[in-house]
Amino acid sequence: MLIQCTKSLLDQLGIKNSELHPQEGHEQFPNSFMAWHANFVSIDRKKAIVLMNYETRYSIVIYRPSKKDYSKINELIREAIITALRMEGVRKEVIEAYMEKAGEITFSKTASRSMVGKMNNALREIEIMQEYSDEKTRIQRYISMITGNFIQLSGNDPGFYPIEKMLECLSLIYGQEGHEAVEDVLEIDMYQLKIKINLEGHEIWRRVIVPSTFSFRHLHNIIQAVFDWHNDHLHEFVVERAERKDLKIVMDDDTESMEFFDFEAFEILQERFVALEEIFPTYGEVLYEYDFGDSWEHTITMEKVVKSNELRAIFVEGIGERPPENVGGEGGYEEYLRIMADENDPEHEDMKTWAENQKERNISQAKINNRLKHIIKGYRYSYFL
Repeated sequence: MLIQCTKSLLDQLGIKNSELHPQEGHEQFPNSFMAWHANFVSIDRKKAIVLMNYETRYSIVIYRPSKKDYSKINELIREAIITALRMEGVRKEVIEAYMEKAGEITFSKTASRSMVGKMNNALREIEIMQEYSDEKTRIQRYISMITGNFIQLSGNDPGFYPIEKMLECLSLIYGQEGHEAVEDVLEIDMYQLKIKINLEGHEIWRRVIVPSTFSFRHLHNIIQAVFDWHNDHLHEFVVERAERKDLKIVMDDDTESMEFFDFEAFEILQERFVALEEIFPTYGEVLYEYDFGDSWEHTITMEKVVKSNELRAIFVEGIGERPPENVGGEGGYEEYLRIMADENDPEHEDMKTWAENQKERNISQAKINNRLKHIIKGYRYSYFL
């Protein structure tokens, strides 16, 4: 495996010219797939190493490397590639086949100015999504999942997604061809979850299948999509634990808000950086609260684990219409139902008009699943989706 480094990274690693390998010979597949370009950069004033695969432009970030990390950079690069591909659901044996074929890590200078330009483009994409950078973690596993779905342009050729090209190349390296081969590269643990709104006298729930490597930020967006919540309010997850203090998995768009959490009563984690597999199936049930004013509490129950060769969330089925947004909690919801059921009530018409933009829309299963395709890129409520 050839790591083609910028001068700044070579200086940081202390690699001399006499120790460098030739950069030629990796322009065409499969050798191009065994080569990665690497740069030493600053992301939000924090040092990082950005790796970008020569063939696929798939990017990986090693964040805030220490002096000790530089001394074992070969091991760290291998670990970073393996970690990123596992997060994408690539089978262990496929990764092993790729790493074996790529061979020992060697270093060279960058192959061309154009590749340096492409790395700079990748850095801009990473900076756009830097909210997913976890300062406590060397290998930024969620950055790769997001930027791998940013379309890349190449001359007059149609654009491509780095993750799709990565999977195609892995399938070829693994000795397979065609669309089915790409699917065979993946083997993903999927969690079947039942998400029920805890509202006495009402049966309101949705069943979804979610990749185990998705984060709780992804799960929040999935819940918003399948219930057609507006994503306008605060939320949090709570994991009740008998053997230690309960765990809160919190939204953290504003990191300063972390100062106000009760660290004495709860263990606090940020939802962007916690994978579902870190909680399920150890704890089979998680509480999710949306809108701390109306306080809509959802119980998320893990039902089973299934295997899949697609890294995407799937809406399976559901029962019941959720309460309207901003209806005033459980009491307000009961009053809303009473007024809507009585056409002679003087507030009926006004309530009906108000509810048009507040209640859950009647969206087909196909449209909901089309929404869920965008979860990996970040979901925002849209009235037109």
